Amino acid sequence: MTRMAVFQDVDRCVRCSGCVISCKRTWQMKALSDGVHKVDPGTRVMIKSQKRVDMGPFVRFSCWHCPDPPCVRRCPFKALTKQANGAVSIDPDKCNPSQCNRQCVVDCKRSGYPKVGEGSDLFAASKSWKCTLCWGRAGSDADIAAATTQRGVAYGNPLPTNGQRLPGSPAIPEMDHEPSCVYTCPAKAMKWDTRDAVVAWVSNPANGYLSAHGDGSMVWASKTALLVQPKADPFVEDHITPMVSNLLNSPFAKAALVPTIFAGGLLAVIARRQRNMEESAGMREG
Repeated sequence: MTRMAVFQDVDRCVRCSGCVISCKRTWQMKALSDGVHKVDPGTRVMIKSQKRVDMGPFVRFSCWHCPDPPCVRRCPFKALTKQANGAVSIDPDKCNPSQCNRQCVVDCKRSGYPKVGEGSDLFAASKSWKCTLCWGRAGSDADIAAATTQRGVAYGNPLPTNGQRLPGSPAIPEMDHEPSCVYTCPAKAMKWDTRDAVVAWVSNPANGYLSAHGDGSMVWASKTALLVQPKADPFVEDHITPMVSNLLNSPFAKAALVPTIFAGGLLAVIARRQRNMEESAGMREG
């Protein structure tokens, strides 16, 4: 089975929140609560600005689908699974937060997912929720059949496709059904392609990406901004990320690119990560 990934071209995103709405409708998540810009148990994916002024860059915040996810290893009910196509899925029928210490939340290396709560209209009890790359409804027909067999019941109707793959990438069966966020993005800011193709695309100097991050089955890149890793924790995202983003993307910092200007050699770390993208950004074989 081919490992897939969602690629977000941050420069294209206009934060229309079409992906957020589509995700919630596809998975029958509860309506957005007050404080729509906060990550809550009913939101698998959120688009937010990395600056306080809410003027971009607009970045997707969701599960990274880590190559070796600690949440999978520690779940006492085996509700989380690292699938062969790269997705980290959650079987809501097995998830039972009332009888565990929510180790999946504690162990998450990306600060915030999974979230636990009464997030779906399909389940009255609290469950663990996060992006699953639409496991069971996206991918190839074989992926969907495998998900149905694992759970014992279908997750829902297979999702359609808009052919949102990278330029020149050949169509494969895994692209027959796209995750709803990719399918519905009107700005075509998200692509659904093989992980190898995505990594090769953002790593190619000819494509001109200034900054890229990624691990597992999520990759972000920008040609205009130095991105801050999009962690999902609301506190980290709302307070620390805008501060770091403003620091890195000041006109002087981007023009000079002198690592020693900033305390602790912060820019040196970022610059080195860009030069060694496949190692430092986590784009390794998972």
